[in-house]
Amino acid sequence: MKTPHDDLEHDLQQLQMRELPAHWKAEILTQAKKRRFNPPRPLAFVLASAWLVIITLHLFTPAAEKSPQAQNAPVFAANSLFALNQHLDLLQP
Repeated sequence: MKTPHDDLEHDLQQLQMRELPAHWKAEILTQAKKRRFNPPRPLAFVLASAWLVIITLHLFTPAAEKSPQAQNAPVFAANSLFALNQHLDLLQP
């Protein structure tokens, strides 16, 4: 059974290859031999420098420590708060 793919291959095989004109070949080769250098765009430099600043700040900034007040904060039980309120009531005139 023939598929459309096979028909296309058969049609391509029937085509004859044509020679490139000589001046096209020379022009293509001279263009290929030219050295081209496209400098990076300014946006690339801006993004690269921004990332360098971010990485530098990340590496040289000391890590944040937990505040000592949060570690040593007293925890009041319900009865302690009740007693504190009683003392405050006694101190008020």
